[in-house]
Amino acid sequence: MAKYAVVTGASSGLGRCIALELAGKQINTILTALPGENLAEVCEACRKTGTLSEYFEFDMTDKAALVAFAATVNSGYDVFALVNNAGTGGSRRFGEVPLSYVDTIVQLNVAATVILTHELLPNLRRNAQSFILNISSMAGIIPTGYKTVYPASKAFIKNFSLGLREELKPDGISVSFAVLGPMPTKPEIISRINRQGLIGRSLSVAPEKVAKICVRKMFSKRRAIVPGKLNALSFHLVKIVPEYLRGMLMSRSVRKHEL
Repeated sequence: MAKYAVVTGASSGLGRCIALELAGKQINTILTALPGENLAEVCEACRKTGTLSEYFEFDMTDKAALVAFAATVNSGYDVFALVNNAGTGGSRRFGEVPLSYVDTIVQLNVAATVILTHELLPNLRRNAQSFILNISSMAGIIPTGYKTVYPASKAFIKNFSLGLREELKPDGISVSFAVLGPMPTKPEIISRINRQGLIGRSLSVAPEKVAKICVRKMFSKRRAIVPGKLNALSFHLVKIVPEYLRGMLMSRSVRKHEL
């Protein structure tokens, strides 16, 4: 039976790059994204490498749809890798956003990752060796005003991954998490990186390069994956800065450059 890797949020940006990187390694893929985001084109690009690829378009914040997707995958496919990439965020004042904005971040970044991992776990356990990669962020280690819920959601992903890694070791399932810096994936993100000046541009890593590093190190069973030398350095150095100071400095930067 053919083995597959599931990639969420695969229609654009890092998810698209990871899907194509896996296909380039002759790994079959199951891709998800919202409807109307050209996911079929990404799926076809994967197929052109000679691999099998399927795609499913639905809203991952819809719990019923997410559980139904997992049931379909479990009944028809052998999954040995899961990349929880789908996520969302933004820079807005917490007290001024509608509840729907906050709820979408929590449901997509946190709940969808937990639910899909839980539901696909029996499938992953069928293999002698399986892999899970959860996408976190440098924001997850820096509490930040004006982003607020997004950094908290990425801190959850880090801690969820670390606990799951220990729990699933006996099952032959390696769990990794990627700590990502800025990536030039959309015009608004590129503009934000440019507004941050030399620091923003220096920390920026192209999504194609991030995908290569993430896939390679996931299969190498790395615990934490930090693409980019300056990001890796920052990941370690920031830990020696008191948490309150990290939060204050980053919040000021966001207020200055992103609001």
